[in-house]
Amino acid sequence: MIRIRIPAMLVALALLLPLQRLVTQSSFPAAAVDSVFAAYNRTDRPGCAVGVYRNGRVAYARGYGMADLNQGIAISPKTVFYIASTSKQFTAASIMLLVTQGKISLDDPVRKYVPELPAYADAVTLRHLVHHLSGLRDYLGLWGISGRLFGDEIPEEAALDLIVRQKALDFTPGSHWAYSNSNYFLLSVIVRRVSGQSLRDYSTRNLFEPLGMQDTHFHDDRTMIVPRRAEGYEPTGAGGYRIVRTSFALVGDGGLHTTVEDLAKWDENFFSNTVGGGASFVQRLYTRGILTTGDTTEYAAGLFLKPYRGLPTVSHGGSFIGYRAELLRFPSMHTSIGILCNDYTADPSAMAQAVANVVLRAAFAKAAAPSAAVQSGAAARAPTTQRAPDSYLGRFEFLPGVAASVERASTGLTMKAMGRDWALTALNDSTYAADGLPGTLAFRRLANGRTGLMASSTMDAPAPPLLPVPVLSAADRAHVIGSYFSEELQATYVVKERDGRLMVRGGYGDWMPMEPFQPDQFSTGEAKATVLRDKSGKVTALVLDAARMKNIQLVRVR
Repeated sequence: MIRIRIPAMLVALALLLPLQRLVTQSSFPAAAVDSVFAAYNRTDRPGCAVGVYRNGRVAYARGYGMADLNQGIAISPKTVFYIASTSKQFTAASIMLLVTQGKISLDDPVRKYVPELPAYADAVTLRHLVHHLSGLRDYLGLWGISGRLFGDEIPEEAALDLIVRQKALDFTPGSHWAYSNSNYFLLSVIVRRVSGQSLRDYSTRNLFEPLGMQDTHFHDDRTMIVPRRAEGYEPTGAGGYRIVRTSFALVGDGGLHTTVEDLAKWDENFFSNTVGGGASFVQRLYTRGILTTGDTTEYAAGLFLKPYRGLPTVSHGGSFIGYRAELLRFPSMHTSIGILCNDYTADPSAMAQAVANVVLRAAFAKAAAPSAAVQSGAAARAPTTQRAPDSYLGRFEFLPGVAASVERASTGLTMKAMGRDWALTALNDSTYAADGLPGTLAFRRLANGRTGLMASSTMDAPAPPLLPVPVLSAADRAHVIGSYFSEELQATYVVKERDGRLMVRGGYGDWMPMEPFQPDQFSTGEAKATVLRDKSGKVTALVLDAARMKNIQLVRVR
């Protein structure tokens, strides 16, 4: 038998052209959508799959780039991706099904089902978990700052033990919104303990099979073979890519594998109410969290509800290891966009908005100013043109150990932080919002008469203007050098000096610069470390604060 060898690159090119595109409406602006993904339409890099869903149909679906660079396999609408936190809506849906079936109530205390949690969690309910109002520290963040790798296998028992070992909540349940993966991991535990089935089996039987989502499952078995699954990638820094793999197989907060074709079936259920018991099921998923102040949050049940260009949207993104995802829905237009990527540097949220700009161009042109009915919090997002006072300008702590610079621009205020410029939209004379940032930014008058900045999604109180960054002497650095142990993390932090610079390592993690931030405070890249001293001035402990966990105590042991 004569075998003709076709170069893998030619096969990939052929796959990239006719077989990846699915168009069901001849008037669809395919070329304009393709232009959003032009940089990915290559055979030497990972990429993305896009699905555009309109009026119950797949209006367009296509893949760009490669699912597997080793094998020369291109991405198609049938490629299976890990979708990280976009999975949360499926966990929330499973919980809401259990509510519908009368097996649980959202007002049940979480300790009814997870009695291992300490007594300080008595006031935490399932509703708090669903809406990220619990105050529980983020277990993935705890895992990371303890010096462990996300590529490692994390048994359910180890993750639960890490949550249980914490000595306090970050805030009183219901008083504050703070995104925490612990909430949705615990919801997966509750599904199993209540239903007697794993989240994977329960969701497959009650959601995915009824909807015909044959390529969708919660991936709780790292050894399972998944046909057509995309590898995850990240850049090498030298123009190439490396594979990013993990033994991580916990689900609830993430873990779902799916395709853009299957997401169309899921998305349509929010309009057709085929699965879940009718419109009340969807309404539960769309119900916002309510703070003890009476204010509502942008977060419902595994879904963010906020406007884009005058139209209400429902969305959730995801990012983990080598994958990024976004599912963006415009309910009033019966139009949704799903984007799944295997390049960790991709920005599917921005790409989904770019696709929406093409598909819904006429609707955006007609959209009125954002209505208060689709907003969250005490302030409606009705822009004001009032000039911001000079006291709003300056450097503030935006996240623990992260400085933000608020400046005036021709269009209003901007905030520079984390290498990005954020245009601030004034909601009233002291409260602002920025596209891509959850919650609001509020300027508040402090007791000393100065103005502080509070990010509602990450802070409990306004942060005062930052002082100049301190310059440390050799003696200052010597006082901090030592070893510090955290019972909550079961990890030792070591601080040493290298070339006149403090370095820190938590557990078996990488050495990180320990940069001066404020007096007796350092930024470690992952958290802010605050130095505690006794009456003599001797350093006795460090306290770690990060975006999703606070007040982690590390006691000096050497």
